[in-house]
Amino acid sequence: MGFLDRLLAHASYDTMFGRADVITMPASDGRPVRILRLDGTYQSASFEGEGWAELAFAYYQGFDAIFQARDGGRRIEDVLLLGGGGFAWPKHVLTRDASVHLDVVEVDPAIVRIARERFYLDELEALLATEGRAEDLRIIVDDAVNYLAHTPKRYDAIINDIFQGSIVPEDTTTEGFIASIKRCLDPGGIYAQNVIVDLTREGAYQLFALMSRLDDSFAHVCAMDSADAEFGGADNYIVLASDAEHPFADAIGYGD
Repeated sequence: MGFLDRLLAHASYDTMFGRADVITMPASDGRPVRILRLDGTYQSASFEGEGWAELAFAYYQGFDAIFQARDGGRRIEDVLLLGGGGFAWPKHVLTRDASVHLDVVEVDPAIVRIARERFYLDELEALLATEGRAEDLRIIVDDAVNYLAHTPKRYDAIINDIFQGSIVPEDTTTEGFIASIKRCLDPGGIYAQNVIVDLTREGAYQLFALMSRLDDSFAHVCAMDSADAEFGGADNYIVLASDAEHPFADAIGYGD
């Protein structure tokens, strides 16, 4: 089956946020990439076959910045990811770092089902079970705001990758939400948020407005360029915030 045949034979699913399509297209190296498209926006991707745990979208590599804190002696093991999507980053990190325990909060059970059926989440779960690490991945079907407001658990790092289309939901940028993030972080823990910045003045304003709100609550705030030249139609930035100063390479500090 050629790539055009694969594309035309894409699957569609009903979700809380409308129709989700799973399509396949070639990456620049010719390998087929399976993509989750929701509300016309690419949400997640996975290489097909043996490369299922590799990162197809470059911006996900920006989340690995949290582990740079280990260079300063920081423990980064218990991690919370808000927004599961196709579980691209969980596959990447859990197959490479056996010290990580990852909780993933995904509001839509349909998205979790799609991830298992089409994005190799089932492969990841089977691999972890074989290695005796099944408890290293905990999937929580819940609204992120609700989960943060009620969980007693504390994390070394929290990553926010929640989108509705290409928009970050407003209730995940409020002062109350940021306060919940801080409550759920261990002292000196790291908060990381993916921000899609379209190439307009308004896009840049939204990035700096978020950094300003985080600066009101955290001692240190910075951003890292994590653009995806191949699949992205805009720039991705990973915003990092912590009350401890961490050695993030190539980061732009707020106010610098």
